[in-house]
Amino acid sequence: MREMSTSDIQQVALSILRDVHDFCVENDIKYTLQGGSLIGAIRHKGFIPWDDDIDVAMPRPDYDRFVAGYKSKHGFKLFCRENDKNVYLSFARVCEMEKTYVSDSFSPWSEYKTGVWIDIFPLDGAEDDLQECKRRVNNMKKVWLLGTMLRHSRATIAIQSGLKNKLKQIGRKFLSLFVSSSIYDKHISMCRNLDWNRQNYYSNFAFLGYGIRERHSKHVLDEVVLVPFEDDKFFIMGGYDEALKEKYGNYMELPPVEKRQCGHSFNKYYWTD
Repeated sequence: MREMSTSDIQQVALSILRDVHDFCVENDIKYTLQGGSLIGAIRHKGFIPWDDDIDVAMPRPDYDRFVAGYKSKHGFKLFCRENDKNVYLSFARVCEMEKTYVSDSFSPWSEYKTGVWIDIFPLDGAEDDLQECKRRVNNMKKVWLLGTMLRHSRATIAIQSGLKNKLKQIGRKFLSLFVSSSIYDKHISMCRNLDWNRQNYYSNFAFLGYGIRERHSKHVLDEVVLVPFEDDKFFIMGGYDEALKEKYGNYMELPPVEKRQCGHSFNKYYWTD
C-alpha cells in the first residue's frame, strides 16, 4: 500500500462531502460545515492548508433523517451507533471503503476496516440558562471521557511509545473491564435530552472537547448559505461569525507556525492499490 499525502486525503474527503451535500440537497436536509472546516471555508476558501479532515454538523432532526436514509451514489458507507452497535462513537462517519485504508490503531472506533472519512455531528438543544448548561456539560463530560478511554483501550499496548505510555495503556485496559460499550448509548441519550424544537440554544454535545464554547443561539443556524470551498460550493451557517468568535475568538488570525499541525497525525492513510 502507498501512503497518502495530505492533498490525497483532502481530495478523497472532498469527494465524500460532495456526495453528502448532494444527498442533503435532494432530501431537504440542513447541514453546515463545522469546526476547522467552517474556519477553512471562511479564511481559506477551502481546507485549512495543514488540515486533512472535514467536519459537518446537522440539527438533530436533520441528523436523524440523514442517518436513517443516507444512500451514497459513489459507494461511500455511513457508520453510526444508531445503526450498528459495532461503532463506538456518539456521532456518524461517512467512509470511503474501496480505494483507501486508514490505520487508526491509536483509537479504534469500530469493528470495521475503513478508508478516509468525514465526521457528521448532531446538534442538540441546549439550556437557555448558561450555568445550567455548564452543569450539564460537566456531567456529560464524565460519560464522554469514559467513552474516549474505552476507545483508546482497544489499541494494542505495543503501539504505545515509551514506558509511560505503555503503563497508561495497561491502566486503560484494566479500567475498560468495568465500562461496557453501552456508554456510547448513554452519551447519545444524554445528548438528546432536550427537544431541539423547544430550545433557543444548541450545542454539539456529541463531542465535548470544546465544552461550553460549543453552545450558540439557534438563530445562527436559521439560514445556511453556499460558499466556495476548494473548487466547489457547500453550505455554512449564516451566523458563522458569531458562532466562530464564541468558540475560537479571533478565528481569522493564523496560529503560530509551530501549531499549524494536523490534529489527526496519529492516523496513517494509505491507497490500497
